[in-house]
Amino acid sequence: MSVRARFRPNPRGFGFLTPVGPDGLTETAATVHDDAGVAHEVDRLFVPPGTAKGMLADDLVDAEVALDDKGATATATTLVERPRRMLVGRVQQGPGRLVIEPDPALGTGWVRLAEPVAAKLPLAVGRVAVVLLGDDEDGVPIGRAIVAGPFVAASPQAIRAASVVIALGRAAPGLVPGGPAAAGLDPAEAAVTHTRIIGLLASGSRGGAAGLSPDGPIPGGAAPWVERRDEPCVTVDSTTTRDIDDAVGARWDGDDASPVEVAIHIADVGRAVGVGSPADRYARTVAATAYLAVGENAPMLDPALSEGALSLLPNEDRWAVSARFSVTPDGRLGDATVEIAAIRSRAKLSYAAVEAWLDGDVDPLHLEAGPTVDESETVLVGAVEAARRLGAERDARVTFEDLFVTAEVEPALVDGKLTTVPAEPHAEAYRLIERLMVAANEAVAAWLVDRGVAALYRSHTGLDPQRTARLQAAAALAGAEVPALEDPTAEADAVTGQLIAEMDRLAAADRDTDRALLASVAASSTARATYEPDPAAHRGLAAGAYAHFTSPIRRYADLVVHRQIRAALAGEEPLHHADDLRPLAGWLDARSGALSYLQARERAELWSQLLGRGFLDGPEPATITGITAAGLRIRLPRLGVTGFVTAERALDLPARERGKLIVDEHGLETTSGPWRVGSRITVRFAGLDGTGRANWRLEGRSAAA
Repeated sequence: MSVRARFRPNPRGFGFLTPVGPDGLTETAATVHDDAGVAHEVDRLFVPPGTAKGMLADDLVDAEVALDDKGATATATTLVERPRRMLVGRVQQGPGRLVIEPDPALGTGWVRLAEPVAAKLPLAVGRVAVVLLGDDEDGVPIGRAIVAGPFVAASPQAIRAASVVIALGRAAPGLVPGGPAAAGLDPAEAAVTHTRIIGLLASGSRGGAAGLSPDGPIPGGAAPWVERRDEPCVTVDSTTTRDIDDAVGARWDGDDASPVEVAIHIADVGRAVGVGSPADRYARTVAATAYLAVGENAPMLDPALSEGALSLLPNEDRWAVSARFSVTPDGRLGDATVEIAAIRSRAKLSYAAVEAWLDGDVDPLHLEAGPTVDESETVLVGAVEAARRLGAERDARVTFEDLFVTAEVEPALVDGKLTTVPAEPHAEAYRLIERLMVAANEAVAAWLVDRGVAALYRSHTGLDPQRTARLQAAAALAGAEVPALEDPTAEADAVTGQLIAEMDRLAAADRDTDRALLASVAASSTARATYEPDPAAHRGLAAGAYAHFTSPIRRYADLVVHRQIRAALAGEEPLHHADDLRPLAGWLDARSGALSYLQARERAELWSQLLGRGFLDGPEPATITGITAAGLRIRLPRLGVTGFVTAERALDLPARERGKLIVDEHGLETTSGPWRVGSRITVRFAGLDGTGRANWRLEGRSAAA
C-alpha cells in the first residue's frame, strides 16, 4: 500500500519518512496492513540506503510500505513534490562525469551536474558548491546552475553557504502551513524571493533588500505627533551597529521615593515602508534580519533605510514611535503613553563605553558623547536607576530565566581568521538596555490590550504539555513534590512556582544532584515562544501581555505592531484584524525560526572547525542533558555547544567493541554508570567524525575507544 510522507536523511546513508495528512505538511500516523491483513498505525518509515539514494530532505513522496518485526520500511518511493531548489555539497568525480555529493543533512548518493555546469568545475573536485536544482524527465535531481562557490571545504565561507542552504531550505514557502498566500504574499513571488535570498546569502552577500522602493499606503498617515527634540536621549549599541532602531531617554530627580520617567524611542519604520510595497513584500518574506558570524549580515530592509534614513543617528532629526512610562520605586510600570514623536539623539554610545562608565571610568563615555556628555550622563543616571528597579521586580517574578546559562565565548572571524571572542563582552551595559526594552515591550502590549487593538503578541505558555510525563518522572526521581504537575487544571504559574520552590529546597538540603536533575529537565521542558493575535501571557517573562515593539528595522513582527499603533493613534480602522494576523503569525514563526536555526547551525559548525584545529587542549566542564542507549547527550556551557559521548567512550570499551547503556524510559538515568540528567562531568575533545561533528570522551577515559 502507498503512504504519503516527507523525507529526512540520516548521515549514515539511510533515512526516515514521516507520514503527512492531505495538506502534505501535518504529521500524522498512517494505517498499514501486514500480510495477514492486520492494521498497524505507523508514524515513521525506515528508508534503506538503496531507496534513500537520490532523495533530498523534505521531499514529499508516495512510499510503498512493507512491515516486519522491526517496523515499517519503504520499499519504493515516487516523488510528488520537491520544495528545495538549492543543493550544497562537494564536487566529486563520478563515473566519467562531475557530480555533487550532497551535504549529509540534505541527502545521500550523487547528484548529476548538467554539462554546462560541470564544464565550469574541472578544478573544483573536493570543494563545496551551491547549485540550483532541477529535475530530469524521471524526477531525478540535477544541478543546473552554480549559485555560490566553489569554496574550500570546511572554510568559514563553505560553512556559511551550507548553513544557509540547509537552514533556510527547511522554511521554503511550500513547507510553511498556510503558505505565503495566508501571509498576504503572492506564492510565486515568495518562492522566487526565497530562492534568491538563499543564493545571495550562500555567496556571502547581504541579501536582496537593496534598491527596493518604499512606496505604498501608510497606516496612520494623519496621526498627530509630538515635538520631543528638546528632550535628551541617547542610543547604546555595539560599536559596529549600523541599523540603530532604539534610543533611550530617562529623567530622575535622585530621590529614592520618586519615579523614573522613561521614554523609549523606536524608529518610525511604518512611516517609510508602505504596505504592499516591494520593500514591504521582501521584509515580510524574509521576516527578520539575518545576523551571521561569517560575512555580511543580511538586512530585512534596504540599508539606505535601515542604516540611513531610519537609523537613529546622533544629531539627526528623526521620526519615532515612542513609549513613555514611569518606573516606581518598587519596579512597577506606570500607565504608558504611546505617541509619534520628532526626536534627536544626543550621542551614539557603545556598550563598551557605558560598561566602563558603570565601572567608574568616564573617559570613553566623554570621548563618544563629546559636547553632549552632561545630557548623556543625565540620561544614563536615570536609565540605570530604572533598570535597577526593573531588575529587582523581575527577580521577584516566578520564571525559569535563571536556569538558562549563556555561553562565555563564541566563534568569530577576526581579520579573516577564525577565532573566538567573548560572547557578552559588556554584559552589564547590555543588561541595562535589555531591561528597558523589555519594559517598553510590556508597556506597549498593555497599551494595545487596553484599547482592544489586535496585534502580534508574543506568547509563551511556559512548560510544553507534551513533556509533562518526563518532568513528572524527573520530579519523582529527585524526590521533589510538585502536586501541580499532576493536576491538568493547574495554572502554569503554579507549576513553575512549585518547581522553583522545590529546586530551592533541594539546594538548601545540599541535594545538588537532585536539584540539577530537576533544573535540567525543567529547562528543557519549556515551550517555544510564538506570535499570537491574542494577548496570551508570556510565561517566560511572567508578563501578562508582551509584544515585540523595539526592533521594526530588524523584525517584521515589530513593523506590524507599529502599523497597528499608528492606525490607532490616527483613529483609523486597523490594517490587521485577529483573523488575518493568525496565519501571518504562523508564517513569521516559521521564517524567523529558520533564521535562528541558521545562526545556531553556523555557530555549531564553526565550533567544530575550531575544535578540530586544537582550540581545546584540556578538559572542559559539561552537563548531561539526555541519556540514550547510544550514549550521553551533553552541553558545554562555557562554549554554548551541545555534543555526544558515545556509549563506547562512556564505558571505556576497547576500539571497535560496540556498547549500549541501559536507560530508563524517560532517558533520565542509566544503571550502566553513575550518570543521570543534570550531572556535571568533565570531557575532552576526541576528534571530528565523518560528517565533521565533534566527538567527546570522558576525562580520565582512554582515547582508544
